[in-house]
This record gives sequence, C-alpha cells and structure tokens, in this order.
Amino acid sequence: MIDLELTITSIEAQKRLHRFNLYLNQKFAFGISEETLLNFQLHKGQVLNEETLAEIKNNEHINQAYQTGLNYLSYQMRSCAEVEARLKSKEYTEDVIAAAIEKLKQQKLLNDYQFALAYLRTMQKTSDKGPYEIKKKLQAKKIPPELIEKAFAEYDTISEQELLIKLVEKYFHHYHNSSFKERINKTKQRLLAKGFDHAAIETAITATVPTKDTEQEYQTLQKLLAKVWQKYHTLPLEIRKQKCKQFLFRKGFTFNDIDQALNELTDD
Repeated sequence: MIDLELTITSIEAQKRLHRFNLYLNQKFAFGISEETLLNFQLHKGQVLNEETLAEIKNNEHINQAYQTGLNYLSYQMRSCAEVEARLKSKEYTEDVIAAAIEKLKQQKLLNDYQFALAYLRTMQKTSDKGPYEIKKKLQAKKIPPELIEKAFAEYDTISEQELLIKLVEKYFHHYHNSSFKERINKTKQRLLAKGFDHAAIETAITATVPTKDTEQEYQTLQKLLAKVWQKYHTLPLEIRKQKCKQFLFRKGFTFNDIDQALNELTDD
C-alpha cells in the first residue's frame, strides 16, 4: 500500500484568535489550533504522511474537546462525569473524551474530591438538606463513594444542628393544630425526608421543643373533636363516638383525654 504524502502549501490565520486554516496540496484541509500548530511544528513546505496527518487530526480533536470542557467549566465547577456527558453530547469519541478529561485533570481543572467538598460546603450554607440527601446528589453526579466519604469528613455538624433547630421550630409551629405527639412525628418525618440523621433530629427536638402544654393539647383535641363529630353526624350515637375515638387516637391524643372531651360534648 502506497503511503500518500501531502505537502503543506499554506497556513492562514482565521478571524478567531489562535486558530489557523491548513492547506495541503493547494486545497483547504481543516482548521487547527495554535497548540496543534506548535506541537507538530507545522510550516509551509512540510511534507506529511498519512500517519502524521492522522496524529494531527486526533490532537486537534482532543484540543477541541478540551476547549469544550474548559468552556463548560467556566460557568461553575463540574464533576468528571458531568464533563464526560457534555463531551458525549457533542459526539466526541471515547478516546478523545478520555484524553481531554485527563488533560483537564492534569491542569487541576477537574477534581472529583474538590468538587464534592465544594458542593458539600455550598449545600450546607445555602440549602436545608441533610447529609443523606447531599450524598444522594453527589452519587447522582457519579462521584466515587470513597471521595464522597472523604469529603464528608469535613461535614459541619455544628451548622447542621443550628439548621435543624430552625427547621424544628418551623415545622413544630406549622402543625400547631395537631396533637403534641403528631406534631413531633410530622416534624421528624419532614426532617428525615430532607436527609437528616435520626439521632441529630432527636438532639434538635430535645433542645427546641418545649414540654407538652396539657391545656393547649386539650383545646386542640376539642377543636378536632368538634369537626369530626360533625363529620359523622348521620351515624348512630355509639358508632359516631367510636369513629371519633379512632380518629383522634390516630392523631396522637390519649384515650383518657378523648373520653373526657366526648363526655363533655355529649353532656351539653
């Protein structure tokens, strides 16, 4: 097989900075970066064989992928997987993507540990998410498990408790029309859903929630009883009472308080 040789007949600067048009045998071949130009020491009159030409094209593809990745990173930090997905969407080959990502890593522009650490700190400062939820988000960004754990060695538990206390106050107040027990349970459920640890939630509740106000608890019971009593107004008396008892017990009120409130209601 004859190795085709091509001669560089012209190298012209493009309007875009650091870009050049390469002409081979008097015909436009393709555009190249300044980096490719310098790496291969390209010059007019230089003769290129097919192997060298393939290397130049591959280097140029890697450089283009690198520039795409660099531009993507200019907006914010990204994980390696995010940059890889971005380059795949631009239809670069796997070999080119791997080389471009390695180049970004070598220049310390891509680092999954630093990304995870920065993401963790930002989430702690700007969100109301707990550690489990933050870990899930990092896992979704395909950060290796060992790097997530390494980043979480820097997790700020003091800031977590400060946030939890604010959230406990918020949710406990939000459920003021519920029984004390249900207010506690619903508050816990909301915080668990946000990814906080059960022990940390218990600590915040102990530090924040006052002791049960029995008078307020009984008033809340009476209000709920009045509503549910009306709801079951078409039922026979005993069935009506039983339905009300079941409903209120599920809401966290004690049988003694429920019986007392029912007796007061039916005696009126």
